[in-house]
Amino acid sequence: MHRSIIVSLALLLSAQTFATRTPAAATKAPYALFSPLQGERAFNEMYELIKSAEDYVHITIYSWSDGEIDKAMLYALKNGVKVKIVLHPPLAKKARTIKKVLKLEAAGAEVKIAKQNMHEKFLLVDGKTLVNSSANLSSGAKTRYSEAFVFHQKYRSTTNSVNSLIKDFRHEFTVLWNSSKDMITSDEDNADALNDYTKLTDEDVVINLPSENTDLCLYSSSMNFKVKENRPSSSAYSLGKFISLGRVKVNGEQTWKVRDLLIKKIDAAKKTIELSLNHFNIRAVSDALIAAVKRGVDVRLNVDNQEYKSKPNNKEMTPQFVQDWKSLEGNAKKTAPVRVKYYAHTPSPSRWLLNHHKYILIDYTASGKGTTLLAGSYNISRNAEHRQFDNMVMYGSTKYKAVFKGFKTEFDRLWSLNRDEDDQPKQEALDTFLVPDKGAFYLHAKKAVALTFKEVRALRRKVGQLAKGIFSNYKKSKDCLLYRPKTQTYLGCPK
Repeated sequence: MHRSIIVSLALLLSAQTFATRTPAAATKAPYALFSPLQGERAFNEMYELIKSAEDYVHITIYSWSDGEIDKAMLYALKNGVKVKIVLHPPLAKKARTIKKVLKLEAAGAEVKIAKQNMHEKFLLVDGKTLVNSSANLSSGAKTRYSEAFVFHQKYRSTTNSVNSLIKDFRHEFTVLWNSSKDMITSDEDNADALNDYTKLTDEDVVINLPSENTDLCLYSSSMNFKVKENRPSSSAYSLGKFISLGRVKVNGEQTWKVRDLLIKKIDAAKKTIELSLNHFNIRAVSDALIAAVKRGVDVRLNVDNQEYKSKPNNKEMTPQFVQDWKSLEGNAKKTAPVRVKYYAHTPSPSRWLLNHHKYILIDYTASGKGTTLLAGSYNISRNAEHRQFDNMVMYGSTKYKAVFKGFKTEFDRLWSLNRDEDDQPKQEALDTFLVPDKGAFYLHAKKAVALTFKEVRALRRKVGQLAKGIFSNYKKSKDCLLYRPKTQTYLGCPK
């Protein structure tokens, strides 16, 4: 949508007033914020960045319940800013999303539906500002979950590497946009294609590879595809799909651009590796971590409650890593360096307090020397690599020591979450599950606690003794709040 020629005096004054408030991201770069402690601030800064846009706003959305982001986009649209959104396909079928899209497109926004699961969570404003995150646009991401937001801004003191990264994300959004189907809400014409390709081309095929920057670089699952233009006469083109994405295979196997980067950096680690994870499902990465342990690297994992399993199941790799670590010489009676953000006996989407992070911090030093950080939307899973769009940004320079410090502080906070000075779980946190409320035991907590696998087993064993039968049908009743052993009934269940 082009900038409106006639702007009301009130709107003009409002826009001028807002323009004098420079978003925080314009004064420093890059830096990180973390939910839940800084979630409100992170979201507010994103709102202000959108409202202060002058040319365009590009945004990718996986989950969308936050209403303030809608208001920020509507504000930008009233100022003539071009707003483009790439949606996660299942969202486009939800009545609430359709209502949002109708309102935004009526104001001039353009919305498309991604070719496959749209799990990236990034915001681009005017080609000058980038926010890359693990967080979805939800109240949970703002106030309850453990999330990371990294703000990058073109600025007079910003390095060329940051400018190059923003250029890489412009290319990434172009790939996502041009391969997506238009979401038609009122018989409008298809949205135009973007032409922000920044990589080399080989005839009509875009070479979709990471840039050559060694200190700051985007790696995404879209880089496992080659990009080819569709004919204007094709049915795909008529739906707004201007390009097709063909899987790149080597010796018959699809490439693993992000996984291979992770393993490469793990293999190069010298002293420490710290991972904070929501999902961990790739065996090759777990094996690389064990190999690092064998050569003397201190490896630690903060994981979400969902990653706890009593034994390996050849799917979740956290229990596999625990078993393999304990099988190493001298470790049988030691506690594996894994802590679970524990908040439920079986996590429920309606009640969870996710560790939603997706990052790995290698060889951290306060000066930033020798440190590498990989952070983004990419869960360590085959889904993230081959069935959806995800990314990791690699940071590898002392220029990003403030970012490294933020991620290190967040890792240490989760590692010691609700634990005392002797590094034991606080009794009050355990009592949430152990002390009944009017004869009923809680299945979910309002505050999480960091527990080792051994501590989780001990807690669940004690709960099972106090509340007999609590685990007999708990998976089917995971959305319930309480269990009453006297009647063997679950309470507080949604209708």
